Amino acid sequence: MHLQLSNIHYTFSDHTNVINDLHLTIEKGEFVSLIGPSGCGKSTLFNLISGLEIPNAGEILLNGHSIVGQRNHASYMMQKDLLLPWKTVLENALLGAEISKQNLAESKKKAFELLPLFGLEGYEHYYPHVLSGGMKQRAALLRTFLHQKEMLLLDEPFGALDALTREHMHEWLLSVWNKLRRSVLFITHSIDEAIFLSDRICVLAPKPTNIIAEYNVTLPRPRNKEMVLTEEYISLKKQLMQSLQ
Repeated sequence: MHLQLSNIHYTFSDHTNVINDLHLTIEKGEFVSLIGPSGCGKSTLFNLISGLEIPNAGEILLNGHSIVGQRNHASYMMQKDLLLPWKTVLENALLGAEISKQNLAESKKKAFELLPLFGLEGYEHYYPHVLSGGMKQRAALLRTFLHQKEMLLLDEPFGALDALTREHMHEWLLSVWNKLRRSVLFITHSIDEAIFLSDRICVLAPKPTNIIAEYNVTLPRPRNKEMVLTEEYISLKKQLMQSLQ
């Protein structure tokens, strides 16, 4: 067991109950998606895991050790790429390593090794304003992976992309994940995105949230768009749609 959340409760300062008795486990190297209605507390849950917020009650363990209120144990990427416009692709990628005081020489070497995998070879000295939306997201994900944490928290990283670019990014992300095998917790509003990417999908209730349904995705890997026509895919999509009603 890699990440374990037990009996998590969280209330905003205005006494709004956001999370109510949530339980979640993620195995090492597993890709798990969270899906639920807008405003149900998905991003708040990420803030708790990353140590930006502290639960009112409950336990958060990473590899058996409590991480409540502790930071710098997970890489966190939000929907916006948050690239600094005055820094190049390479400089942006190394930003997390700089902040966490990792060995910059080693991080730079690793960045150059990963540039081809992230489709950014030859673009390391480009600035964000000349990159496409998909390339900006790949640069932001490179920074996230370079942070060298086993746990990745991805909060709708492709939400702002057009549909075609988003489909390409799904296949690309799985190819990267398959090679680097980090544990991923992925927030999405898209049932299709969740099915295509995940080993497991957790459905969240409206606020105050907890997990109301959980589905194992047994579709074979590597995945491709043809699988959306299979009976297994269609059946799982129907179940998820019913859970979200």
